[in-house]
Amino acid sequence: MTAPRRLALPLAVLAWCALVIAALVLAIGPLAVPAIGLSISHASRLLGASAVLALAALWCSRGPGVLLDDLARSRTPYTATLLLLLGASGALLSSHGAVNVGGADSAGYLAQAQRWREGRLHQALPLPVPDLRDPWAQASLGTRPDASGTATVPTYPPGLPWLQAVALALGGETTAVRVLPAVAAMVALLAAWALVLPHAGPAGALLVVTCLATLPPFLFQALQPMSDVPALAAWLGAMALAARATTPTRAGAAAATMVAILVRPNLTPLVLPVLWQASLSGSARVARRGPLVILAAAVVAVLIVASVQASLYGSPLQSGYGRASELFSPTYVAENVRLYAAWLREAVPVFTRGLLAAGGLCLIWHSWRQPTWRPLSAMAVLTMALYAVYVPFDSWTYLRFVLLALAVAPVGVAVWIGRLQASRHARWTFPVTAALLLAVALPNLQLARALSVFTVRASEYRYLAAGRFVRDHLPADTVILAGQHSASAPYYSGRPVVRVDLLTPQDLAVVVSWATRAERPLALVLDEAEPAALRERLGREGLLALDWPPRAEISRPVATRIWVDADRSTYLAGGQIRTTRLTDIPRR
Repeated sequence: MTAPRRLALPLAVLAWCALVIAALVLAIGPLAVPAIGLSISHASRLLGASAVLALAALWCSRGPGVLLDDLARSRTPYTATLLLLLGASGALLSSHGAVNVGGADSAGYLAQAQRWREGRLHQALPLPVPDLRDPWAQASLGTRPDASGTATVPTYPPGLPWLQAVALALGGETTAVRVLPAVAAMVALLAAWALVLPHAGPAGALLVVTCLATLPPFLFQALQPMSDVPALAAWLGAMALAARATTPTRAGAAAATMVAILVRPNLTPLVLPVLWQASLSGSARVARRGPLVILAAAVVAVLIVASVQASLYGSPLQSGYGRASELFSPTYVAENVRLYAAWLREAVPVFTRGLLAAGGLCLIWHSWRQPTWRPLSAMAVLTMALYAVYVPFDSWTYLRFVLLALAVAPVGVAVWIGRLQASRHARWTFPVTAALLLAVALPNLQLARALSVFTVRASEYRYLAAGRFVRDHLPADTVILAGQHSASAPYYSGRPVVRVDLLTPQDLAVVVSWATRAERPLALVLDEAEPAALRERLGREGLLALDWPPRAEISRPVATRIWVDADRSTYLAGGQIRTTRLTDIPRR
């Protein structure tokens, strides 16, 4: 091979990478990592550089046919694209990911992590309001009353809070809120690559990873400290490691299975496909022993979850969300089928939906012919079956429940890319793969932008701003009245909370009367949609008249306001109430 021809491959790979980055900038805007001063915003320059590099590659190879043959024989284009994809994903997570905890789940997880670190899972109700008999009124989002009704306990399974507790110990809240979700996302993508590579080769594996990395539900969850992406990473890792018949990989599969169950116990049946995968790999002796190690890890994880549930909720079969009989029912199937179909239309572009559907059908067809495909198909089908009978929800973001099935489905199409690479038409593998990658990634990212996925940081920041305002500007004995902010406001302010969204009119009167007698200020922390719903339930008089200016306001992208009860009389008497505008959304 001549020296110019040896240069052709790296030049072609650089041209492709420049084209990909330009396409990303056109699809979602500038790529930036402020922490290291990196910003890429000029797509035209990248397109020009890509064209120059491509022409240089063609000249060095002395023709497109030779260049295509070299691309087909090399893994370099696919490995380089994988690294670029991981880097771009890291840039997105760094520049757009949440920098603080927010609503029910993310704030609840981190508050639970703090409780585990302090060893105080049962915490007494904070306010001595004699006539407020419903303990739920003092249970913030992410907590629930314990069996005695005198304390609150966490709602969530222990897996993610334990990981966050470790992250808090290693690097504080930044590590738990920003680093841990990014690490989980990277692990999920690498696990998907490792899982698909033996079936579909590097080209097919890259298609699957690209589809997952740019899928709006995946991005939305990866941008905040939630359990869905860590659970996805653990299950994909367990399957990928179970397929490799060595002692270290089987130990890794067992550890990943344990983490997956601790993070999302309701998916425990997914251990069956992992065991099935392990039984098909390696020699007869390894095939017998490998599943036993994984099964033992799963049993230990189930026992840990049962022990925690018994301690917190009084029964090993009672979760923080309720009993299984309350959460799972065949009567939910019809509604869930309707909802998931609507969510797929709303949050997954047409081409990607076609890819997922075709991939799912091909996966079933491959499984019919070859036993080695069956564990993967079983994992996807079992995931969908478990959530088909789960209590329905009302937002496309709940596609997060079936991320595992969405990650696995494209494998059925990806295998055909791998077969193309092994055929006499191999020279077309890279052009076909490149076209598919762009056809999947760009609409996915454009739809994610339209769905406001990349405004997570700005949207979630209101929780931090409101909590810190209460902490820094209101008296230390302030009592918070909140619904959506009932987890984050006490977390960031240290003030007790009453769930105003759970009060009856009589309960609200009791709380106001008690606060007046005890000389405790009341601060209402409400998002823009909450006042109307509260007035409809509790009336428009008194505190909920909200006929005085708020003490503070966050105006966008979701308006949040903080009212102090004592300001009402001042304002109605002709006094002035100054409203502080909180707009300092962090860029780093």
